[in-house]
Amino acid sequence: MFTQTRSTLRRAANALASPLPVGAYLSMIDPLWSSSSLKGRVVSVAPETSRATTIVLHPGRGFGQYEAGQWVTIGVEIAGVRHRRCYSLTSDPKNSGGLISFTVSAIQDGLVSNHLVYSTQPGDYLTLEQPAGDFHLPADRNTPMLFITGGSGITPAMGMIRTLIGAGECHDVVLMHHAPSADETIFADELAELAARTPGLTVNVAHTGAGAPPPELALTSERLDRECPDWGTRTTWACGPAPMLNDAETAFESVDATDLLNIERFVPKVRTDLGEAGEGGKVTFTSSGTETVLNGATTLLDGAEQAGLTPASGCRMGICHTCIAPLESGCVRDVRTGELISEPGTQVQICVSVAAGDVDIAL
Repeated sequence: MFTQTRSTLRRAANALASPLPVGAYLSMIDPLWSSSSLKGRVVSVAPETSRATTIVLHPGRGFGQYEAGQWVTIGVEIAGVRHRRCYSLTSDPKNSGGLISFTVSAIQDGLVSNHLVYSTQPGDYLTLEQPAGDFHLPADRNTPMLFITGGSGITPAMGMIRTLIGAGECHDVVLMHHAPSADETIFADELAELAARTPGLTVNVAHTGAGAPPPELALTSERLDRECPDWGTRTTWACGPAPMLNDAETAFESVDATDLLNIERFVPKVRTDLGEAGEGGKVTFTSSGTETVLNGATTLLDGAEQAGLTPASGCRMGICHTCIAPLESGCVRDVRTGELISEPGTQVQICVSVAAGDVDIAL
């Protein structure tokens, strides 16, 4: 009876509010009520280092459940243009009071990351998409775990560690984290505090300096033996710079334990045996009539942005599928696999595709 009455009232209200539905007016009062565009209101902005900031959001109605370690696509408007990027959630899904958090590191020439780190203020609104990703805690958490992280790769691991501690399930967890220096270690104080009060958590932080780490800090099986002797039997998550992740793959292959290794990359793993990847060529973005000449190492997404276009994008590494566009003619190469794609109508992920000759693509 109540449901029927509520439905009747809503239809009446919609009629009175014509031509806009009630939801449109509600979103004008509070954007978090919008049913058509999911948003989050910035609750707090807290610096972690001089270049990294944690942003806490109150997500709007309709934001779904998520697993610790998953990521979310964040949208921000800069100079009138909407930009999207993917960031790992660092909050505990069960013990954060309905709030979510993510931590951003400002990268050189990174338009979105620099805006989020240095310009975002409490009260701002960011657009959200639903959480996604396979890099998260398993259903069975009664197993020894190892986290191998570097730089901002600590972010998904932090969400998982906070969740394990919050659920009383942090029984045998080792974290091996790498950062250039103590001042550039994200979550440094919290990691020390968590390790001090959690018997089941061991935290090892290595300060690697700028550039490649010194040989003694390279992620070799010998170093793993020293810092976590049973590493080859632990369920492991690794996230961070590509060389570190490649070393992790090599180490786990050496003990036939790749089935225990879960990797999340913030940039795509590019085939290195393809020379110039694609030969390059003239690229025509047919929807806008824009033409540009790209070399064989510049992705179609980068080329489009360099030409003044603003295609939708998110992760920029071939995971979220935000930046797909149909190929009309020509040939492109997927830089992750080396696969050549030439079938007209194929949906191309432009963030991981380069021109292999002249290309027409509907963008």
